Amino acid sequence: MKRRTLLSAALSALLIGATLPGHALAETTKIRVANWLPPVHHMTGTLRAWADELEAASNGELEVEIMTAPLAKPNGQYDLAKNGIVDIAYSVAAYQPKRFWKLKAIEIPFSAPTAEIAGVAAWQWYEKNGFIEEDTSDTKLLALFAHAPHLYHSSKPLTSLAEFKDLKIRVGGNGVKIAEILGAIPVSMPPGQTNEAMSKGTIDASQFPWESVNPFKLDKVSTHHLVVPGGTYAGIFFMTMNPKTWEKLSDSQKAAVTKVSGEWGSRFISKRWDSVEQAGMDAAKAAGNVITTLSDAEVSTLKTMLQPITDAWLTQATEAGLDGKALLEDYKTIVSGVKQ
Repeated sequence: MKRRTLLSAALSALLIGATLPGHALAETTKIRVANWLPPVHHMTGTLRAWADELEAASNGELEVEIMTAPLAKPNGQYDLAKNGIVDIAYSVAAYQPKRFWKLKAIEIPFSAPTAEIAGVAAWQWYEKNGFIEEDTSDTKLLALFAHAPHLYHSSKPLTSLAEFKDLKIRVGGNGVKIAEILGAIPVSMPPGQTNEAMSKGTIDASQFPWESVNPFKLDKVSTHHLVVPGGTYAGIFFMTMNPKTWEKLSDSQKAAVTKVSGEWGSRFISKRWDSVEQAGMDAAKAAGNVITTLSDAEVSTLKTMLQPITDAWLTQATEAGLDGKALLEDYKTIVSGVKQ
């Protein structure tokens, strides 16, 4: 009996000790990630893949939930993270034009040929120049990633620059100015409304990478796709964390988040955007749609036409007290050094 009593006491002491500081069993912390794109969009799977990497890096200390219902419109996602409604949120940087205006430099036409290069270069450039602290001090910025450069999907013939005149095009970011320069009519709307708007004739065309053809069923409402060699521009996204969530994490959990964030996270997510480009093109071909590649001569003309976009950013940079020319040269140098 005495032996059993001693054994029981020893076990109790062991269990109690395991709950004391320095002996605590690792607790699992749940992280909620907001998602505003539809389940059929690859971003749902991409977020899950990134979350799996985070969970593995934390050795099970972090459990990540990818939310299925949007809690805000795309332009409200940053505030979801800032205000602690969710732990992590992402969205298009252009939806926060005052906060992320510097990132328009990354979206200057023909700046980067792929999502991976654009995303990695964006992070390196933004971090190097101290813009993370300047622009996102109220959250914990985790990554800047990109989609592949845009092309145009149209319900009307679109094979040359001349055919842009008076076309109503769903655009965003720098696409607004590009449409205006081409003589088209820019129309702003959430991506998910594009299919219905094209089918009703509210718009004639849309500006998206190939990736968007399948989730938004653009092959069903488009007859023509105009490819711009080198792309118009690759749109930049941010992913950010609530600062209180970050502060509450243990050192090991913070290390796990850091491991899958920054340049690594920017590359990981951007590469997945590149990987789904071919599927969109295949869907357009299967639908029997006309795919045209803009000629070299017209690409050269387009680059000249779009110079005002670069000039406008340089002016904004100068007004903000920045050396815009040096910053753009720095970004070009970074882009040229990014290896895929």
